[in-house]
Amino acid sequence: MDKKNISALLSAVAAVLAVVAAIVYRSVPYTFSPVYIMLIAAAVLGCLRFVLAKSLPFISAYLPICLTALLASAAVWGTMLMVNQIGYVAAGLDPMSTIMSWIIFVAITVVGLILSLVASFGRAAR
Repeated sequence: MDKKNISALLSAVAAVLAVVAAIVYRSVPYTFSPVYIMLIAAAVLGCLRFVLAKSLPFISAYLPICLTALLASAAVWGTMLMVNQIGYVAAGLDPMSTIMSWIIFVAITVVGLILSLVASFGRAAR
């Protein structure tokens, strides 16, 4: 595998992480429906980047940028409804286990975000 295909592979891994994050987000106590749409759209864009990297490199070069934006938005909007719960845990009113699924969701989403950000600097295969 050459260097140009590595960025397409990173986008595919970010797509898989977006699907995993969507599955984990189902167990978060307070959810926001558009987050699912953002995560699934990110997964579709990551797969498109992997498929179109060789045939349409000019178009596929912009897909990781959109993938990064979607994953960042999902992390932020997925945190929006959890702010009070995080405060309760920080104040010692609730146990840490109440926000553990949210922490796992954000961690997976941020790892996917970093991978897609790295992939956006790579050139598409020609």
